[in-house]
Amino acid sequence: MYKNNWQQLEKVFNSELHEALLQQHHAAQFVAMVGRHLLPQESDDSNTNMEYLSGSGLLAGNMLPNGQRIALNPIQLRLYFLDNEGECGNEMNLEGKSKEEVFEELKTTLASLEFDVLEFKNELHYKVPAHRLDTGSSFRVEDPELFKENTKFRHNAEIVLNEIVATFDGGGTVKIWPHHFDTGALFIISEDENGDARQSIGIGFAIPDSMVDEPYYYLSFWSEKPVEGLNKLPSLDAGEWMVPDWSGAILKHSDIVKTGADEQYEYVKSFYMSGINMLLDRL
Repeated sequence: MYKNNWQQLEKVFNSELHEALLQQHHAAQFVAMVGRHLLPQESDDSNTNMEYLSGSGLLAGNMLPNGQRIALNPIQLRLYFLDNEGECGNEMNLEGKSKEEVFEELKTTLASLEFDVLEFKNELHYKVPAHRLDTGSSFRVEDPELFKENTKFRHNAEIVLNEIVATFDGGGTVKIWPHHFDTGALFIISEDENGDARQSIGIGFAIPDSMVDEPYYYLSFWSEKPVEGLNKLPSLDAGEWMVPDWSGAILKHSDIVKTGADEQYEYVKSFYMSGINMLLDRL
């Protein structure tokens, strides 16, 4: 632990860490599935999102009508049923089970807790990255240290993103979104007469995708109307602008891990503070 409880990132991202991260991504879909089928559908899909509980390290879904929450232990790959005080009652171990087996056990457990599972289905309305789990392979935690290292990403993102949200007006709540498995929040910069956003800034932590082949922090912007000067922004204190290919900037894990333990937090914070201030000058 270092500044503000930041956990030092030590490992260069590789295929082993990526494999563990993909298993965590697929495991988190069971939390999203509960939110999708047992809660009212929200226009922004927020009924499927999660929050990182810093005290326990769990990824917890939204509260269900009876006050319970479903949460994932991302290191052990276990699903916990939390009561309204955050205490664990039932739990499920995913290791050694296929996704189909996990779903059937989850459905049975929900039914035993008196949830209506008539419409509870093993499906979601989006696709996640393909994995051997899709073809019947089992969840495996062969090296817990890999899963633990990946969980540092969530812990650290929660710290720095919440600090950014607290610094600027109009910031939303930091959440984990199951589709892309990113931790993020949105700032509304300006609104129209109906209260709809005209300009916004997004901040977050993302896992590897088609744009970046490693974990990264991102800073994005959107404007209803074109804004001059966004393709000529000065260099950031950390990270790089992706304009014009993408409306934002990124800070890669490989750049963060190069810095010392006490510098990692400051490095990520400087990425956001410099980038947001530049955008606010122009939006």
